[in-house]
Amino acid sequence: MIARGLKLFAGVGAVGFGMWAMAGSFASSEGAPAVVSGHTAIIRASQDGYALLDAMRRGSAVHKGEAIGTLLLSPTGENKSMTLVQTKGRVDAIHSEIAALQGQIRELQERTEKNRAARIDELSSKMAEASANIEAAHAKEAAANAVLERQQKLYSIGWTVKSSVEAANHTADAARMDRTAAEKQIATLQLQLSAARDGTFVQDAYNDAAYSQQRADQLRLRVADLEAESQQQSQLLSLLQDDARQMQMNASDRDAASKQKVSILSPVSGIAWSVTNSGQYVRAGDEIARIIDCSQLSANASVSPLEYASIKDGDRVSFRQADQKRPWKGTVTWAGVPESNESATPIPASAALGSNNAQYSVSVALDDVSNASDCPAGKFGRVVFENTQALSGWRMPGLDRLASMVAALHLR
Repeated sequence: MIARGLKLFAGVGAVGFGMWAMAGSFASSEGAPAVVSGHTAIIRASQDGYALLDAMRRGSAVHKGEAIGTLLLSPTGENKSMTLVQTKGRVDAIHSEIAALQGQIRELQERTEKNRAARIDELSSKMAEASANIEAAHAKEAAANAVLERQQKLYSIGWTVKSSVEAANHTADAARMDRTAAEKQIATLQLQLSAARDGTFVQDAYNDAAYSQQRADQLRLRVADLEAESQQQSQLLSLLQDDARQMQMNASDRDAASKQKVSILSPVSGIAWSVTNSGQYVRAGDEIARIIDCSQLSANASVSPLEYASIKDGDRVSFRQADQKRPWKGTVTWAGVPESNESATPIPASAALGSNNAQYSVSVALDDVSNASDCPAGKFGRVVFENTQALSGWRMPGLDRLASMVAALHLR
């Protein structure tokens, strides 16, 4: 009973393996799947302007040296009308701000003048008080000197004691120091009064200017900055106005129009892969389009391990699209056996069959395609390797996988 079950299981497995092999054979009978890629040439704007590419679309065929559009030069900005309005508005805003700041400066200057006048009056009053004090100091000193002189005479004839003379001497010294202090105060007040009359404020806190004057000085610096910006903006406004006048010139003037346009030329023959929107504003150096060079195409194919082991550099290949009958010929430029992780030397093909479902990449350089309109760049298709095993025009990868399994077991 057990033997019969094993035989039944083996029979079902054989039938399934055969169906899997036949399905794989027919599925890959037309070659290995591949996609065509190529070198990309980037077209950039030579100057600022509008890219006019009405006839260009993604996938359009172009030839080397062919004009694919025009660049309408415009060195003044993406939207000249809006830029003109914005610049004029900025100039007006600067002038308004300057006028407002100058009004504030005048108000602060008036406050400064009032403060200066009040300071002069205050110092004048202190000067009058100091003058009175110094007169009193002089009188006090004169009286003290007279008393000292009298006490000295009385002491000389023996009518008074020495202590009285000493007391009179101390009083005279004190009166002299008071007079000296009053003179110093007068000198300080004269200095402050002279500075106030000249517009400099020497305060007790060593602040040489009132707040109103300091604020006015700050606003004057701001006005100077705004005037410099106003000059720059006015120059830009003049350029924008000149540009606007040129745009209003007669469009039939071909000479003038030719000076405003530059042809956009394709550097290679190929297929347009990406194109900027027609009419979009671009700056110098911005990308306008990308062209796939049809003279340098390559097909990247995925192959089985057995095919990979049998392919070598220089093999001839045919690439065919599903919707076209004429194939493109090419040459294998990269096809080698994978290297092991331990050694840099290639592994023999018989020992590098890999798993049954493994896929390997092969690069194929297609022959030069002179006709850009028939360029297969970006297309999907299949490649057929001329030296791979074939039977009546189609391969049996199922049998290839079986052969690879047998070879792997043999190595073990």
